[in-house]
Amino acid sequence: MRITRKFLPTLLASVCINAAAFPVTASAQQDIIADFDLPSQPMETTLRAIAQASSLEVLYDAQEMGDLIAPPIKGHMTGPQALAALEQKSPLQIEYAQGSAVVHRRGRAAAAVQSNSHSEAIIVTGTRIAGAEPSASVITLSRETMRDAGQYQLGDVVRSVPQNFNGGQNPGVLAGSPTAADLNVNSATGVNLRGLGADATLTLLNGKRLAYDSGIESIDISAIPMAAVERVEILTEGASAIYGSDAVAGVVNVILKRDFQGLDISARLGAATDGGDVEQQYSAVTGARWNNGGFLITAETGRNTSIKAGERSYGSNLNRSTTLLPEQKHYAIALTGHQQISSALTFDLDALYNRRTSFFATALTAAADYRQSGLPTSSRLSSFVITPRLAWDFAKDWSVSVTGTYGEDKSSVATGYNAGGVRVSTSEARYANNILLGELNLAGSLFKLPGGDAKIAAGGGFRQNGLDSRLRTVTSSAIIPGTTFDETRKSSYVFAEANLPLVSPDNDVPGVERLTLIGALRHERYRAIGNVTTPKLGVVYAPVADVTFRASWGKSFKAPTFRQLYLTQRGQIDLPSYYSATGSSGDTVLQLTGGNLDLDPERAETWSTGVTVKPHFIPELKVELSYFHTNYKDRVVTPIASRVGALSNPLYSALITVDPTIAQVQSALALATGGLLNNSGVAFDPASVAYIIDNRSRNAARQEIQGVDLALEYHLKTKDMGDLQFSGSLSYLKSRQQLLPGQTSEQLAGTVFRPPSWRARGGVAWQLSDLMFAGYVNYTDSLEDRRFGSTETVASMTTVDTNIRYEPHSTTLPGIGFALSVMNIFNAKPDRIRTSSAFVPAFDSTNYSAIGRYVGFTVEKSW
Repeated sequence: MRITRKFLPTLLASVCINAAAFPVTASAQQDIIADFDLPSQPMETTLRAIAQASSLEVLYDAQEMGDLIAPPIKGHMTGPQALAALEQKSPLQIEYAQGSAVVHRRGRAAAAVQSNSHSEAIIVTGTRIAGAEPSASVITLSRETMRDAGQYQLGDVVRSVPQNFNGGQNPGVLAGSPTAADLNVNSATGVNLRGLGADATLTLLNGKRLAYDSGIESIDISAIPMAAVERVEILTEGASAIYGSDAVAGVVNVILKRDFQGLDISARLGAATDGGDVEQQYSAVTGARWNNGGFLITAETGRNTSIKAGERSYGSNLNRSTTLLPEQKHYAIALTGHQQISSALTFDLDALYNRRTSFFATALTAAADYRQSGLPTSSRLSSFVITPRLAWDFAKDWSVSVTGTYGEDKSSVATGYNAGGVRVSTSEARYANNILLGELNLAGSLFKLPGGDAKIAAGGGFRQNGLDSRLRTVTSSAIIPGTTFDETRKSSYVFAEANLPLVSPDNDVPGVERLTLIGALRHERYRAIGNVTTPKLGVVYAPVADVTFRASWGKSFKAPTFRQLYLTQRGQIDLPSYYSATGSSGDTVLQLTGGNLDLDPERAETWSTGVTVKPHFIPELKVELSYFHTNYKDRVVTPIASRVGALSNPLYSALITVDPTIAQVQSALALATGGLLNNSGVAFDPASVAYIIDNRSRNAARQEIQGVDLALEYHLKTKDMGDLQFSGSLSYLKSRQQLLPGQTSEQLAGTVFRPPSWRARGGVAWQLSDLMFAGYVNYTDSLEDRRFGSTETVASMTTVDTNIRYEPHSTTLPGIGFALSVMNIFNAKPDRIRTSSAFVPAFDSTNYSAIGRYVGFTVEKSW
């Protein structure tokens, strides 16, 4: 039995580590072929047998293996091949570090181990320092957890997270939301933590940036094939000091499997029981491992049919042909690989390609099909990114890496306008986003502190984002240009982060088990908006081994989006009735809309505190409670979110000119450089304008967001009844917005088309031999509807999801598995809300799904 001193510090100090091997070279260990005929027996016994027969160093945690039973292993193979067979037939994950095999139960590797090499060390989201403990809560969703829940697309995963608001860019979001960014452009999925906007949550792939999607500048997380994903980590607080712009609400980091050995394929079929959403999804994963490298490639394709309003009772106010969930087809490929060039030099590469088409339609009247009177919309999306990295461990405890990123995301959207059964016009939109990034990162240990090494990560780089946006309307007689721009934003930055362990358990200080100080600082220079500096400070304090307190404070920012800056300023003429107001005969309303080149960066100040409890007398229990508070200043908004009641709402009085003079009307028209759209049905007369509304983008005065998160995990092992994994997550949110200085704050959370005050998800996964059963309860709180001068309550919604997976340990057909999932098993339906339009559904599509009960069946096979 042998274990290297270099590897030992990377494991948790509280676990017992076992290794079995003979002292031979790594390459020889990989090549030795042995005859295996191992029966079903305790997992630890099988691991020792594989190590002894193949002379491969196998590292594992005895407590983690527990009473896990290994399947039979039989055949003429090498040690890595035997471990690969074991990995396919049991809930294990195998990783390799400089010739050693590191074995974990799936979903636990990230918390327990890093590679020998500094350049390959696993870094937790929220810090750039390998092995550092962040000062904020990080939600970790392992691949096994997501499979247990019956989730096979990342869009479904993030929509189930209580801290995420499903408004923003999502395929199920329909007309009705007052927020301009709450729309389905191309059926992509953007994460929207705390409801601060999909452009205020930064989504990363293996810690690296992706190209923005469409004109909203969110990231399409559904472009990443689920079969390639190892885990998803979600940091639910601002982190611009670590990652730069966009990380105001938090960071989502999708981490791919490092490599793979063998072949996995899966096929999934499903449908909504009320009709529509007939789904097919197929995926394949293959790859290889060798002594000093490996790779993985994943391909995924899928499609689903649409859900029509006529198939749902809560769509009864719409024409039956209106789409509630779009029809989609998608194809995706993910590639990741790594190669150790020398003992100190490592190269790795991540690449992603995605293509999606979708179709949805909106009928403008309840009586006529969308083909007669409506808006059919077709979209096509393609995206790719490639991120190479070269890392050099140039000295003990020191490494330097160079990372490059280039990506593109292109969308084309065509929306027709049908009237009287004739195509009157087609609006065409094209969005071509790109990203070019280069970064140098240095990490290492500076000096010794009583609690351990003081570590630092520092570096700098440049980033360039571009958007080529082209809009036009095509009629039978003309082509009318719309907002068109081709802009690039460039920035350069430097950063530094330090982790200072003042006290560790080895110091034996009464009342202080651990004490670590954390600090980070980032400075960015933008050509257009100037310099932005964002600091962050944190502390991790454990008075005893069972309890850990965390606290952090920091600042974040977000640069204005291209659309907020460059969207063409237009004038629009409407009747007062369009705003639910009355007026004299012939009165009209002139509304100004569009971008604003004078916008400032959005800025936020966040602090949080929390406690994690892991009682030693219940070793598999973890409870985490945290409080967060964010002051979000200079938020860019379209100030009047809803036309309904806007003319009488005192919140908007500073934006509305009542009974304007002819000179004021002419001044407003001069700002409408993109032209004037007359929706009033009568010839425009400047003297008829009774109201001028300035609804162009602007920096709002302030948003205040605060709340509490509670998370629970408990793993119960039983002798005869299998293993039970309990989990629960609850989020309470309170948010208010002060639109203009001096105005009264408006409540956001808990109102329609805004995040609910309470969201929760809890469940249990029960593993009994070859069978796994999981059940989850999802709760979305009630909402208040204040849009029509009176307040009505929209009822809460509770859904129950179940999933059964059967993976027989069969010698005749090894590696096969079956899963049956039923989402929303009791077919809960969203409560109806008031609507004043024939094309706006009578339910809140940002908070409640239109799908209803969904049944899916999955078959998986591994070789």
